[in-house]
Amino acid sequence: MSLVIDIHVLHAYPLSNLNRDEFGSPKIAVLGGVERTRISSACQKRGCRINTETVLGDRALRTRRIPEKVAAELRTRGWEAKEALEAGQAIALSAQFSGLKLADAGTTNVMLFVPESVIADLADLAATHRDLLAPAAEQARAQADAADKTKPKGKTKAPELNKDTKAKIAELRDTIRAVLCRRNGSIAAFGRMLANTPDATVDGSIAVAHAVTTHAGEEQPDFFTAVDDIPGSDNGSAHMGQHAHSSGTFYRYATINVDELVDNLDNDQAMARELIHAFLTEFACHVPTAKKNSTAPFTPPALVHIAVRADQPMNLSGAFEAPVTADDTSGWTAPSITALDRHAAAVNDFLGDEHLRAAAHSGTADLTRVTALGTHIPRLETLVTTITDTALAPAGRQ
Repeated sequence: MSLVIDIHVLHAYPLSNLNRDEFGSPKIAVLGGVERTRISSACQKRGCRINTETVLGDRALRTRRIPEKVAAELRTRGWEAKEALEAGQAIALSAQFSGLKLADAGTTNVMLFVPESVIADLADLAATHRDLLAPAAEQARAQADAADKTKPKGKTKAPELNKDTKAKIAELRDTIRAVLCRRNGSIAAFGRMLANTPDATVDGSIAVAHAVTTHAGEEQPDFFTAVDDIPGSDNGSAHMGQHAHSSGTFYRYATINVDELVDNLDNDQAMARELIHAFLTEFACHVPTAKKNSTAPFTPPALVHIAVRADQPMNLSGAFEAPVTADDTSGWTAPSITALDRHAAAVNDFLGDEHLRAAAHSGTADLTRVTALGTHIPRLETLVTTITDTALAPAGRQ
């Protein structure tokens, strides 16, 4: 069994639209026979990843625009725009990853996930191997077309190259692949998948669940008008429309596989400590930013519960399979805390506590009646530091 850190958050968001569906309405889920408001795992992961990278000062890029970024770097070095763009595209193609091609817009046909620092390294390779770029790109296109069963055979002819040039192109290919396969903290944490390229694939050590309200919820329409600041003879609004919103108390959950993270980081304990601390802090208080300027949904969490386990991750969303209810005085947060506490107690009784290395909680709600969520640590910074230290201590990982 691996050592894991589970973080559970109860977070009351005000009237907002934090994660929209294809119609612009809040995303939903049906749980326990009732409709709930939902925030997707992808929405949370991206926001948490970007903010965690900001704290660490080590950004990663999930993008199809590697050719453009390399071209922009080459232009800063004095290259002409056309030659720089061709070189950026050639560098991407020359990796010869299976299935990797250029789209009509000049971007790669798939998204790549790389440390931002590799852009300068790819530009260095383009400058060093300037004469090889064109034949390398032609060879890559020919190989890609040959493997594409939807295209007629022989549409793109491979260039005729001597043995020495072929060897140099192969060496360049391997070097580019090595650069594109590099990983940093974000890639070690959130993973990377590139089809048919095992060397580039990294199993993510952080898993994030979809967040759903602990109670039944419904969409709330908001009719609005915009007034023209320059009055005219036609009194009234210059624009009108309707937006959809929702509100509620959400249960959010994420888990970190500590052993896998340390392994992904090549046993860099210092980086693992920084990353765990930054992610837990960010996830605890995370507020998605959709429509932030029109709703300002920046509330703190009501409850943050973090546990270190030596058996398996433990999602406690079962506490809300039966939706909590509220009266005129309780709201949804208080009964949600009670339901989570009771469910955690039942889980601890069922599994025992021999695999529970640490458990603690904090938050802004009244937590005086909590009994099964470990030690109460009032300050989030202290809570996160305590859990991080426990998880990375030699005794904690035994």
